Amino acid sequence: MKLLLPHLSGLVVEEVRDTETGLRITARSASEQACCPGCGAGSARVHDRYRRRIADLAVGGRAATIALSVRRFRCQTSGCPRRTFAEQVEGLTFRYGRRSLLQRGLLEAVALALAGRAGSRLAEHLHCRAGANTLLNLIRTLPDPPLQRAPRVLGVDDFALKRGHVYATVLIDIEARRPIDVLPDRTAETLADWLRKHPGAEIVCRDRASAYAEAVRTAAPDAVQVADRFHLWKNLAETVEKCVIAHRACLKNPDDQAQIPAPAPEPQVQLPDGRRASTTRERFATVKELYGKGVGIGRIAELLGLDRKTVRKYAHAPAVEELLVPSRQGGRALTPWVGYLNQRWNDGCTDSGLLFREIQTLGYRGSNRSVRRWLEPLRSSPAPAPRLPTTLTVRQATGWLTRHPDALTSDEALQLKHLLARCPELATAAERVRDFALMMKNLDGEHLPEWIEQTEATNLPPLRNFARHLRQDLDAVTAGLTLRWNSGPVEGHVNLEVTWNLSGVIMSPRCNHGLGRRLERREVADG
Repeated sequence: MKLLLPHLSGLVVEEVRDTETGLRITARSASEQACCPGCGAGSARVHDRYRRRIADLAVGGRAATIALSVRRFRCQTSGCPRRTFAEQVEGLTFRYGRRSLLQRGLLEAVALALAGRAGSRLAEHLHCRAGANTLLNLIRTLPDPPLQRAPRVLGVDDFALKRGHVYATVLIDIEARRPIDVLPDRTAETLADWLRKHPGAEIVCRDRASAYAEAVRTAAPDAVQVADRFHLWKNLAETVEKCVIAHRACLKNPDDQAQIPAPAPEPQVQLPDGRRASTTRERFATVKELYGKGVGIGRIAELLGLDRKTVRKYAHAPAVEELLVPSRQGGRALTPWVGYLNQRWNDGCTDSGLLFREIQTLGYRGSNRSVRRWLEPLRSSPAPAPRLPTTLTVRQATGWLTRHPDALTSDEALQLKHLLARCPELATAAERVRDFALMMKNLDGEHLPEWIEQTEATNLPPLRNFARHLRQDLDAVTAGLTLRWNSGPVEGHVNLEVTWNLSGVIMSPRCNHGLGRRLERREVADG
């Protein structure tokens, strides 16, 4: 017994029986007395007996159950608040437990490794049946591992518990790629207090948030701050998009002078009047006034009792008429089918009803009237239907400028070459992007000051602003473009399905910085 089942060596085994559900071991404690958990005094005065059913580890591939006869003793200490207490077998039982300590430890290891549903499937094969929620509850009851010092390479990032309202901070051990703590907010004071209590961080990988930078400078001045390369490239792509928008006129191919026939003008729309329209005008004026004074959209929403999206719509609308009269969608709804209509017209099909039914089968959801309006200029003109201009979109041009040249198709590369030939400003932006990408790929951060000087000398205001902001965080950006460390593991925990035990709640961070938008009982990744 001591060799094969050492955790049962303190019991007197009365019977071992093979049943349909597995082995049933009937046993009782061999000790003559037990210690009171309240005062610690021993007692041999038995008050009552009852039987416990303890699930144990499988024996020989069969589930094992221990039918344990348990005694309840009377505590003989006069000042002890406990009148009676039940005995516990060391190494086998614990209070209110229906599993042995060995089986509980096995299930905890399974839960930490595989989480709920996968762990439940493995436990079934181990003859230790446990549901997914049971395994998650075991993880919740585990004590947090003691953390005296911060990891050598620390990753910091924020995530949304409630997007737009409540944010928290996740801390990651970059070398081990494991979460180590979650802070209740994303302020500099909270992170600085944590760093003071857990010294030892030599490298801190972060995004470009000023709060985290200030916290590290205050509480860990000797740590090397590393700006995340992902955020640097994301900020550069947003800057390139602003440059493309500023030179939108260059996106149109000058060789293609064919103009799309304009649809018939819309009749004059009478603006609505009434209580709802007057409320819209009052809210529009109030929002515009507050927004013009620099009040944030969230604060305006609180003051007026409106939703943030509603306030944003009022703040960004150029005129109140756009809010009173919805824009007509007919012409834009027909745009994807203009090429097909022109081709069919040139093929000799001039029946608007037939063309309407044809594009309906292709997915058109507009009206027949829009089709007739489109065909009216073609009926009065003897020339064939014009070919649609091949105008690039801002998104296409931005994507081509920020993608690796090898990732472009031959047609995309040719169109990009023509675009850069007719727009020197975008050609300059492409050169700056290419140099930055090479510097990031080769980890040549020492060339960053030179890149910033050359970029500040360009005539592209968005790029100049981007370079100026890099200069404000020059040391961290240089480290991010030089060292091999980055916030990739942090972003992985933020954007993938990660859970963390915070105040006894399994928190499920969601993608796109939406961590914890819903508190769910989901799979636990990495414990």
